[in-house]
Amino acid sequence: MVNISNVTKYAGGVPLYKNASFQINPGEKIGLVGPNGAGKTTFFRMIVGEERPDEGTISIQNDIRIAYFSQKVGEMKGRTALEEVIHGNLRVSELAGRLKTYEEMLCNPDLDPDQMQIILEKMGDDQTEYEKLGGFDIETNAQVILTGLGITPQDHNKPVEDFSSGWKMRIALAKVLIVYPDLILMDEPTNYLDMETILWLEEWLRNFKGTVLMTTHDRDFMNRVVKKIVEVAHGTVTTFSGNYDYYEQEKAIRRRNNEAEYNRQQSMIKKEEDFIA
Repeated sequence: MVNISNVTKYAGGVPLYKNASFQINPGEKIGLVGPNGAGKTTFFRMIVGEERPDEGTISIQNDIRIAYFSQKVGEMKGRTALEEVIHGNLRVSELAGRLKTYEEMLCNPDLDPDQMQIILEKMGDDQTEYEKLGGFDIETNAQVILTGLGITPQDHNKPVEDFSSGWKMRIALAKVLIVYPDLILMDEPTNYLDMETILWLEEWLRNFKGTVLMTTHDRDFMNRVVKKIVEVAHGTVTTFSGNYDYYEQEKAIRRRNNEAEYNRQQSMIKKEEDFIA
């Protein structure tokens, strides 16, 4: 699905990582972990094309849909919360507009049979895609997602301008979920969420059939959702197969093994020095 191969990325002339490689496979739920400033968000930005690697390649499978939740909400105005979420699925909105245009064209009494046939064929193709993308159920799904994220049905038709920045983050998250993409990139999705909505989001992601790559400081949330960890730290990228608990256990084992190997080498060096002396 996505292959990160030998990627090197610099920030201010300093390498964030060198020759970093890992794969994102269909259906995986992956946690991206590491200290602040290690370059986790940069990976997201490179995958969606907002930045480019200085060296190496990021190969993305053709025709996959990627949705990215970042900490930058962007401008929201002129719509209700529900309309804003529905508009988040741009392809469905585009298809809905085209289907409406086709219907208006078919009402033209001067339309000749050949033109009508062309319109009907285009309409059929777009309608098939519209249905596949959940277009007929998009309003219901948007209502379910908004309610799950703590925005009550009474507020679904409230102008987005009337929401605080924290509630706008929830609307922005809903706009990502409504897409039902092949791959969701999530940068700290639990910020501004209370426990009830965190549990709802956890359940949604566990039932989601697509792929997820996320960062979060909520270790319990990550532990319950992901089955693979990619650690970005000290200029390197390391993959662990398991949830966050497994990652911590495996990391501790590797640390002890490295310390034991270091002590063994130091002991051998000392023996050689004593022998020479």
